[in-house]
Amino acid sequence: MRTSFRLYVYIKVTIGYYVQSHVQATIYLIISSFLFVMSMWSLAKTLFTKVGRVPEKYRPSKELEDRLKAVTPFENNRYVLKQQNIILEEMCTFCKVVVAECDQVGRLKYCYECGHIKPDRTRHCSSCGKCCIKYDHHCPWINMCVTHANYKYFLLYIIYTSILVYWYLLTSLEGAVRYFIIQKWKEDLWKILYYLFSFIAGGVFGYYPLGELIIFHYQLISLNETTVEQTKPAVLRFDNAADYNMGKWNNFRAVFGWGVWMWPIESNEQDGLHFDIRTILDVTSLFSALLYPPQL
Repeated sequence: MRTSFRLYVYIKVTIGYYVQSHVQATIYLIISSFLFVMSMWSLAKTLFTKVGRVPEKYRPSKELEDRLKAVTPFENNRYVLKQQNIILEEMCTFCKVVVAECDQVGRLKYCYECGHIKPDRTRHCSSCGKCCIKYDHHCPWINMCVTHANYKYFLLYIIYTSILVYWYLLTSLEGAVRYFIIQKWKEDLWKILYYLFSFIAGGVFGYYPLGELIIFHYQLISLNETTVEQTKPAVLRFDNAADYNMGKWNNFRAVFGWGVWMWPIESNEQDGLHFDIRTILDVTSLFSALLYPPQL
């Protein structure tokens, strides 16, 4: 509703009344229409792209699952991890998968609600009740999870919407200037009231939340972190100091993919299950940790 009102004011008042040149009005319409289409396209891709879920190959046998639950205390309607790492290692062997992440005490991650080993960077969404690969957050705006599958589209939606708002604000300044120059106070009063209200609403919306979201996610991408990892960093079992930060260029490419980064089409080069890791430990310590993992 708010976006529709601003578009109406922009087209009807700014372009239709204050802009005097037909060429200028055409340029304004082309640019604003392009930004609007790209914004809506990105939003549609975010909404209708299937959320990245954990593949079935990460689900262990029923026997291993029962063994794990048998040695796991059930308190306050949830399972509490204690001495289960040996069984979790057997699960990885059964599923033929390798994971690098663990919890704070070195145990592999297992989701008791979904019944599978958690791949690296996977989190269980309490809102959806399911695990998501490379989980970023559950967005209340669109009421769905933002994950590996639709993170690029979500960012493009924020970027194009922000540019559209800033373009609207920049080009709308001409209308305010012309109003005070022409000074048709009574005749233009209703137009300028609509104008000022829309301009202020656009300015506020452009800064919060859009502007702050862009800054926040730029910082996350620069470090190759997700929103949940920013509050609770991932722990890699062979090196507590290791992370996924492979440098800004590689981090941005990991999100936007190759070539067609500005278009809301599939261009990701990763599967959301396996990630490059920057290690801090020396090679000897790394191989020792892999060959002789701590047994709990």
